[in-house]
Amino acid sequence: MHEILRAFDRLVTGMAYVSGALFLLTSFYITADVMARKFLGFSSAVTDEIGGYTLALGGMWGLAYALRTGGHVRIDVLLPYLPQRAQSSLNYLALAMMGLFACVVAVYTWRLAFDSFMGDARAMSFLQTPLFLPQSLMAVGLTALGLGALVLITAGLAESVRLGRLAPVKPLRGEEVGTGSVGRA
Repeated sequence: MHEILRAFDRLVTGMAYVSGALFLLTSFYITADVMARKFLGFSSAVTDEIGGYTLALGGMWGLAYALRTGGHVRIDVLLPYLPQRAQSSLNYLALAMMGLFACVVAVYTWRLAFDSFMGDARAMSFLQTPLFLPQSLMAVGLTALGLGALVLITAGLAESVRLGRLAPVKPLRGEEVGTGSVGRA
């Protein structure tokens, strides 16, 4: 199980780096385009489209990393006051529901990308981007999120079997990612 966690950590960390680099490059591109428009009188005319693709891809590719590192926003009002076993059970349920939602959306996004590919659908823009490209890249991010939830549930249940009781499944924090541990805090 530790090897699977380490491999998953490497995958989602790589996706997060690609996402961050894409956001950084796009910010430089937008800055250069705005400056060229202001001072040189010309524009690439595709800044909005490129920014939209970056937002979609970068956002989707960062989801699994956020899950793995505990970066998703969560509102716990009653959870801290419940017994540990109830907290663990609800955490598993929340993780399963997120994974199910991500998988359902991923399946439909993959279907959309396939239909776009088969129909040669293109964006109604200057670039006329084949729509299956951004759609399939979004589907990769959603698939990673769904698989991430499955990996965390499986690791938590394996730890539970090892301990003989329901182990809390907690996402890792920053420096722990890549070690392959289940994340005990």
